[in-house]
Amino acid sequence: MRRKWLFLADKLEHRPDLLAVALENIARWIKGGRLADTRMLEQWRQIIEAARADRQGMEALLELLRDDSEQTRSLKSCSPFAGVLTREERDQFTCAWSH
Repeated sequence: MRRKWLFLADKLEHRPDLLAVALENIARWIKGGRLADTRMLEQWRQIIEAARADRQGMEALLELLRDDSEQTRSLKSCSPFAGVLTREERDQFTCAWSH
C-alpha cells in the first residue's frame, strides 16, 4: 500500500494539475452527502489548496503522501485521489497486493 502512495506523490509532483481531480471529488462527495463527517475531506481540501497555491504547500502535501505514520494513514483512509491514477497504474498495486 505504501508503494501506491509513493507513486501517487511522484505523479502529483510531475502533474500538479491532477490536484483538480481530488478537489472535484471532495466537492462532489460533500454535496452528495457521501460521508456524515466531512472533517477529513475539509482537511484534504485545505492541504490540496495550499499545494496549488505555492511550492511550500506542494512540498507539505508530498511529504504527507510519502509519510507512513499512523496519523497520515488515518487521513489517507479518506483519500480524495480517486481517478488520479489510471486503471493500469492501480492494477500494478492490486497485483502486487494479491501475490
